[in-house]
Amino acid sequence: MDKVSFTRLELYNLVWKFPIIQIAKHYEISTMEIKNACSKMEIALPNNRYWNKPEYKRPKAPKLSLDYNGNNQIHILKKRYEMQFRHTSKSSPLLDAVHQIKKDLSDFLIVKETLENPVEIVLTTKGYFKNLKQNDRKDFLEILNLNVADKNLNRALLFMDAFIKLLKYRGHQLIKNTNEADIILFNNGIEIEIDLREALKRITIEGKRETSEYIFTGEFIFRAKRESIKKEWRDGKILLENKLAIILAKLELIANEESFFTN
Repeated sequence: MDKVSFTRLELYNLVWKFPIIQIAKHYEISTMEIKNACSKMEIALPNNRYWNKPEYKRPKAPKLSLDYNGNNQIHILKKRYEMQFRHTSKSSPLLDAVHQIKKDLSDFLIVKETLENPVEIVLTTKGYFKNLKQNDRKDFLEILNLNVADKNLNRALLFMDAFIKLLKYRGHQLIKNTNEADIILFNNGIEIEIDLREALKRITIEGKRETSEYIFTGEFIFRAKRESIKKEWRDGKILLENKLAIILAKLELIANEESFFTN
């Protein structure tokens, strides 16, 4: 099956019985699609602290709202990157777009090992983080919103430099909005917000009772959102550097669909 279906009650029971990541692995769907489905069906989600407590200490799940007037069933497609490429003979708009990008832009899909003629915002971002200890103010500089460990900053800059150059070649551009978010302005006028960050892991500090902190894991996450549409790509067996084609293809498909519905 290429999709999984849930009723509103079924999804509600699942997300309050199991962590979303377990549900995603079991049904072979993405955690982001589960969150989107819950948002559409007005299902509240437990926060991360909920699962850190013993079951007997967890608060009761809030009751489903009776004011909900939407669909009682939702379908979630199995769209994992690895699954899309297991059967390469089966065509789809996304797969066709990926193949075309790889064919036309193979030279632009390579993330360099060093910065070569970086775009201005990447160069400015590099300088800002280099001098961060001396000056912790942005002073109206336009820099990328990156949330990564210092040791992985260079990798983040290399990835974003390649991605922005790829956007420019396709006729799109990266801009900053009034909230200083990173926005892709597509050539059809559609805007999609993006960010690159490193996953965090919660650890307990030894010797301090019930004290914990979050540390970077080295796993990069590239996220995109436009209103209720949210997508993300993570490092896995395939690193983000090797997912440029599918990221761009998916974002362009979203922009084209949004343009169709807004015009």
